[in-house]
Amino acid sequence: MKQRILLIVVVLLVAVIFVFGGEVKPIEPNEKETLNEHRRRSINRLNKWSRFYVKNPVFAVQKKVIKEGEEQEILKEDDKKEDEYGVFANAKIERGIELLEVKWTSCLSVDTIRVEQGELFERMVHYGLAQEDVLAVGLIMYKHCMAKETFNLKEWVASLPTRYDSSLYFSEQEMEYLAGSPAFVDIMVEKEVATKLYDQLSQSLFKDQVILEKCAGQPIDWDTFRWAHSTITARKIYVTDPDSAVSSDGKQLKLSPVVPPIIDYFNHATDPSAEIDYNEVLGSVDVKAIRDIKKGEEIFVSYDYHYCGSDLLVDYGYLPNKIDEKSCVNVLMEELLETISLDDPIKDDKYYLVNKLFETKDIKLKISMDSLTEDLLKISKYMAYKQESLLEYLKRLVSLKIGHYPTSIIQDKEFLVSQEYKQLSARSKLAFNLVLQEKQILSNVYTKLQENIEAIDSRDRKVKDEL
Repeated sequence: MKQRILLIVVVLLVAVIFVFGGEVKPIEPNEKETLNEHRRRSINRLNKWSRFYVKNPVFAVQKKVIKEGEEQEILKEDDKKEDEYGVFANAKIERGIELLEVKWTSCLSVDTIRVEQGELFERMVHYGLAQEDVLAVGLIMYKHCMAKETFNLKEWVASLPTRYDSSLYFSEQEMEYLAGSPAFVDIMVEKEVATKLYDQLSQSLFKDQVILEKCAGQPIDWDTFRWAHSTITARKIYVTDPDSAVSSDGKQLKLSPVVPPIIDYFNHATDPSAEIDYNEVLGSVDVKAIRDIKKGEEIFVSYDYHYCGSDLLVDYGYLPNKIDEKSCVNVLMEELLETISLDDPIKDDKYYLVNKLFETKDIKLKISMDSLTEDLLKISKYMAYKQESLLEYLKRLVSLKIGHYPTSIIQDKEFLVSQEYKQLSARSKLAFNLVLQEKQILSNVYTKLQENIEAIDSRDRKVKDEL
């Protein structure tokens, strides 16, 4: 009886607010419960829909349950509105078993949008959108303007999370905890590029008659665009475009972004049990077990070690829980320029080289505890030329990077156990932990470089003494 009275009161309150104006602020616990119940139902439908790809699936997308005291593979904070999901084995899976095969035509791709949203696709081509942006706008249409229509990816679209902890969701206050990290610069750039694109589309494509009719006049706001942009960034993979030009050895030259449904639910781990591959012959994205997997075990795919912690946070909104020998830190162009001495006789050449270098696509300047990328090695050799040894230059570069952080490792560890840290938002905690990890990596790199320099000096002194 009390519940019925409470329900009537709530309905009347909503009606009064609707009539007299005002904003209805949802109660946080109820919002969370409603959101998670909707996703649970959507995931159940997604698992049934997965039989379209594999008749008797040996896996299912399930809610992740972290037991008390159990260590997590990645850092994701508990104060989230939405439950976390992963892919789990329904039965014992032997090594070499193919878990899933998603054809190119069943992925969210430029081709899918060309077929299912033909008129809009032509308008996007007219406005010169990049392929990734075509996917984002197409996803907005599926999610917000085609909900009552039938389309191939409907169950997958309905199952997607409603928000992320990646770059476009960081507030200025949360970004303060990234001071000194390359992630701070990356997020600033990402937000600037995305907001500029949104502003351009708001004055052009989003006012196009095709979209206005499709969305029944409903405007596409920043939150909607941010969600779609972040979804594509976090879930896309690049595969060979079957329609691209062919090289002399018979391989396609162009890569295209696609989002393969269900495959995007596999989480990452340093000890993976499956791998994702693209079958160029069949034109499909495949997942295969690379070791035996127990029933009930979560199925993980590997990290790409081209990604440092800052890349993972910026694009995906998470961090590895621990650092290891392969954990890396990005080096910024500005930091390379900062290492050039004013009295260097070839400083102008070095300035020119660094600026020219960053006109190159896919340049990777990363340093880890056991190595550095080939790109960074090449540029470092030149930057050290006629000034110092390569090891001395790298030590100076690492020291410069460490100096960019406003606090020390000791101060960070003290803050980590403070009450203030516990009250931070999820993204603030992730930002703080990223910066701490980067300092620990750089500190270890600095120590190793110093040890190598001392070992070389000792060896040289020994040789001189023998002579």
